Amino acid sequence: MHVVVVPRNGYINRLQAMASSQLLARFLGASFSVCWLPENAAPAPFGEIFESRNDLSFMSETDLISDLGISLTDVPLYVNETSLPNGGSLATLAGHDRGEQPLIDAFMQSIERVKPEVAVIIAGGRFSLAPGSQPVSWDNSAFRSERSHWYHELVLNASIEAAVSGCDKSPFIGLHLRYSDRSHQTPNRREIKRAVLKVSHESGIRRIFVASDSRKELSYWHEELTRLGLQPWSFEPGAELNGAYSSDVHALIDWRILGNAQALVYFAQSSFGYEAAVAAGAFAESTGLEPNAFLSVSVTARHHVRNVLSAPRRRGWLG
Repeated sequence: MHVVVVPRNGYINRLQAMASSQLLARFLGASFSVCWLPENAAPAPFGEIFESRNDLSFMSETDLISDLGISLTDVPLYVNETSLPNGGSLATLAGHDRGEQPLIDAFMQSIERVKPEVAVIIAGGRFSLAPGSQPVSWDNSAFRSERSHWYHELVLNASIEAAVSGCDKSPFIGLHLRYSDRSHQTPNRREIKRAVLKVSHESGIRRIFVASDSRKELSYWHEELTRLGLQPWSFEPGAELNGAYSSDVHALIDWRILGNAQALVYFAQSSFGYEAAVAAGAFAESTGLEPNAFLSVSVTARHHVRNVLSAPRRRGWLG
């Protein structure tokens, strides 16, 4: 049996899907491949992200379509079974709006029933066999430990690993601030400061690695943490990150560094920070901050007003 994952969404969602799928393949005693398709949320080809000496096999979309006899856009949603061009059977899992975890029981029943030569999983998040069908948000310490081990086995592109290995190895706390697409799901600065000070006090660590997709917030927290007597630092890319996907590589360097922290403070709604705490093996020591209710309402209202005001021009009413 051969398990193929087609990871979707952003890079960390893709890593979750890859880890989950390979763990499933190992449970089934199956071979495993990744069909990596760049998209807007993750535009870099796999060679820009992964080192060739990984225990990962990548296959092209063309080869996968040839094996399946159908295009990936024709793979039906949820759990399905069909025949392969060679007469064998195919089982597919594409959670889409329902997610993969709620469909795990049905998928495993399908595999048991048809004993497919190939199982294709199209996913953009984590899922586990352990609990069976559960809500998408399901997770537990055993599954986090499995993923942490998988991340430590993973070898990213040489430029990413070199940047991470060049950092000071002294203990540090990671602070991840996600704003670009999560501005409606953020805590306020007071909550962030309280959490950082608490984790610093409990751990006795004053070095704080700060990663953010907002230059404004990055600057603010460098100044604020210094004022509080802490020692903030961030990864500053040099000339080595000048390629077409430099911002993607920079983000993955940040994620890899966060994965070496002794504890993290992150936005609970961000898989980037959540999975960095998992990778670090420091999930229990870390703090995931829930959205501030007032900020969520305020940001949503601003987006609504902006959409209303821009509607005439967007719809061509102004000529």
